[in-house]
Amino acid sequence: MYKSILFLSLLFIWFSACRSNHENEQNPSGEIQLGISHTVDGNPLATDTLQYVNAAGNHYLVSEIQWFLSDLKLEREDGKMVEPTDDMAYYIDTDLPESRSIVLRNLPDGNYRALHFTFGLNEENNRSGLFVNPPESFMFWPDYLGGGYHYMKLNGKWINADGLAEPFNFHLGIGQEYDSSALKSSYIRPNDCCAANHCEGYKPPSKMMPVRAFIQNSFEVTLSQNFVVRHGMKTKLEIEMKVENWFRGKHVYDHNRWGGSIMQQQAAMKQGLENGLDVFALHVTSISDVAK
Repeated sequence: MYKSILFLSLLFIWFSACRSNHENEQNPSGEIQLGISHTVDGNPLATDTLQYVNAAGNHYLVSEIQWFLSDLKLEREDGKMVEPTDDMAYYIDTDLPESRSIVLRNLPDGNYRALHFTFGLNEENNRSGLFVNPPESFMFWPDYLGGGYHYMKLNGKWINADGLAEPFNFHLGIGQEYDSSALKSSYIRPNDCCAANHCEGYKPPSKMMPVRAFIQNSFEVTLSQNFVVRHGMKTKLEIEMKVENWFRGKHVYDHNRWGGSIMQQQAAMKQGLENGLDVFALHVTSISDVAK
């Protein structure tokens, strides 16, 4: 009897292993390790050092960059889209190395031709209270400015027209269209509905015109690049943010014109976001065994 039980147990193990191997052969899958880098003029970003000059001639430094990448998709060679993860958004931070590496497992084998994502958060997902824990929760965007979260905080300093180092907060998120015809009696006091220190470097006005409409400034990024996914292999890709391109391209962005804080300046945010269409690049860095 015991021999029969042992035989049946071994037979079950053998059958399960064969079925697993057959399923792997029928649905081979691989892995992608997606790294995020930040560069200036082709070199790794050096923070807290006044060594950069933008297209407007502003001498500047970057202290930190924090941003959201969301709605990640991979495009196969035949045009079909693969959504590789259930995670709606990823928080990226130049001060947190672990945030700059995303591992995507169990991806269908095949040839791919592009990677797609949303810079920031789209209108459907950008809801106040979505993130309850830091550091993501620290990215909140005040409700009186549209709510939700910053798409990006790019903080630093530039040498202003007086030759002095002045902080800048190149913060991108929901924009506002103000009702300039409104009676002053209808102006609101931001501090009555939200703490003034919600965002470093931002000083809300004592009174503010009522908002006529909010403007969704997130945008879709398509990075065309051929890469492969192979069973048992790990493909390393890198999304590069070319920091200098936020300040050049369709517009020459001048810190002396826009000042240190742009959270209520839709025209300034629009310049940055339209330049942002040329900020990102995708690179294939290596292919190796998953175990390595």
